Amino acid sequence: MARRDASATGPRPDVLVVGGGLIGLLIARELALAGARVEVVDDRQEGAASPNAAGMIAPIAESIADQAFARISIRSRDFWRDLAPALEQESGMSIDYDDSGSLLPVLDPAGRKVLDGIKARALGLGEAARDLDPIELRELVPDLRPGIEEALLLPGEHRVDNRLAAMAAAAALRHRDVVVHRATVESVAEAPGQVVASGDGFQRAAGALVVCGGAWTPRVHGLPALPIVPVKGQMIAFDGIDWPFTGAIRTPAFYAVRRAGRRLLIGASVEHAGFDLSLSDEVGADLAAGAAALLPPLKDREPVEHWAGLRPGTPDPWPIVGRLSERLHVATGHFRNGILLAPLTARMIAPLVLDQQPDDPWLAIPEVMLPGRFAAAERLSS
Repeated sequence: MARRDASATGPRPDVLVVGGGLIGLLIARELALAGARVEVVDDRQEGAASPNAAGMIAPIAESIADQAFARISIRSRDFWRDLAPALEQESGMSIDYDDSGSLLPVLDPAGRKVLDGIKARALGLGEAARDLDPIELRELVPDLRPGIEEALLLPGEHRVDNRLAAMAAAAALRHRDVVVHRATVESVAEAPGQVVASGDGFQRAAGALVVCGGAWTPRVHGLPALPIVPVKGQMIAFDGIDWPFTGAIRTPAFYAVRRAGRRLLIGASVEHAGFDLSLSDEVGADLAAGAAALLPPLKDREPVEHWAGLRPGTPDPWPIVGRLSERLHVATGHFRNGILLAPLTARMIAPLVLDQQPDDPWLAIPEVMLPGRFAAAERLSS
């Protein structure tokens, strides 16, 4: 990706994307594919969600109580099926995309009842779901603790290395000569025929602007008030995992997600601590203990990594995607589903920014995602 410092000049872009996480990069890619002149401005904020996520693409497990969210998520998963090989081809690099599924072990009788409900909902949505017998389960994950003899497999749940996916998206933009500015946008202002983004030593005008600032979005002056708060999540990782199963394992307390190179990610905490990114030994120990209780061989291993990220949370918790004004748009608030919903978000907002009709009914942004819903709710409560 071509890079310019804050003093760069050149033809005014049609669209400036503020935020270089996976969602911002994929929005820039969609706009470039549509023929727009696009630039990105990114400050590489420490703790940003994209590089610190687990990379799960889990439409059923992430939406067991909301059928509408499940359908949206399934559609985005379907977009991932095409996006993953396209990114690999455009970038020339692997993004470690895996479609082995999610495995939900039965831990107790109450858990069996919950998983029966998840299975019924999955089948009702046209998704595959099947019970594994003890032999299949042990073949896939021989490290499971004794006594766990059943599990539900959701084959339609995928995973991706989110860090590699973002690198590949950036490389895909580089091949299209999309410029990226390394700067912090502190304010935006509309002017006749354009919108201007400004920061310390940085200013850039564009025909339209899309803010994808994650948890930091409310810090951009000039935007309407958006109820986005940072939600901290801590994760740990182990090395040396060699089970045949290369997908994700989910329990009510934590998830375990495979990576290439025999790595296993364990996450994640949910902490309302503002923008504090400090690591807690207690949280790390709790994650390690929970994982070891399910997978006893981990008890004798030390985590090789411990990190934290900030998810952008909303009250619903649906993301906030849509038009704020004639030239100003937003795509943020995805909480822990940013990787899952990234391709759908990009394909939803690109035609809106370009004043085009979407070529797929699924790309019409639903009311539950539009930014104006919070103002409407406030009017109703007053």
